Amino acid sequence: MSKYAQLVSDKLRENIEEYIGVNQLQAGDKLPSERSLAQMFQANRITLRRALQQMAGEGQIYSIPGQGTYVACEKFCENADGSISFSSSWNQAGHRVSSKLIHFAVADSNLKTSQLLGVPLGSRVYELRRIRLIDDIPISIETSYLLEEMCPGLNRFDFRRSRGLYQTLKEEYGIEIVQQQQNIRATKLREEEADLLCSDPGASAFYVSAVGIAKDGKSIERSLSVTRADRYAISYHVKINPVKNTGSIQPG
Repeated sequence: MSKYAQLVSDKLRENIEEYIGVNQLQAGDKLPSERSLAQMFQANRITLRRALQQMAGEGQIYSIPGQGTYVACEKFCENADGSISFSSSWNQAGHRVSSKLIHFAVADSNLKTSQLLGVPLGSRVYELRRIRLIDDIPISIETSYLLEEMCPGLNRFDFRRSRGLYQTLKEEYGIEIVQQQQNIRATKLREEEADLLCSDPGASAFYVSAVGIAKDGKSIERSLSVTRADRYAISYHVKINPVKNTGSIQPG
């Protein structure tokens, strides 16, 4: 796509977003037809279709073949600068958080888990896999790995509903995870994941691998999550610290 075509497509997206806002369209409301939108914004149909496809890919709208294009549901937007606990952050935001337990057992750590937790290969770890829900909507599949010797008896706790893992670690074991190192990339839902999240195979998703670190600097938890991109978004606040002029001259 040429730079000019991209600029035109971006402008069309802004026009459509403004139309949705000005007309106070809600989730499930139908947009005008492509022909009507093209006439409204004096746009080329091909360029308009490209703008609509980009909006659909980001989960802003969706299409039903033979029926039309509709406004998608509003996304849950995570503030990555806030709480690192899924349960705490969304409960504080006034939402209802719950979990469905898929798997909880003790296993031998694989190479990657051993490296990230700084333990020998084959160390005994808890493997906790859950579906995370916000307001009863399945949002994410999350798998956590924790060293068994650091939190013995963890499997006696019921993580099937609203009990939070981080809260349990803090209250029962005195382990407080205060930071996470995250790696986020785009992925597509596999068939099994789509079934668990009530979505479609191949739908866009976030794949997040993270390490939870305690106050003393120890790596406590390795976690992997697959999150629906049509219902979830992640925002960051970036602050650039100004460079101070020390008055000295550095060698060139």
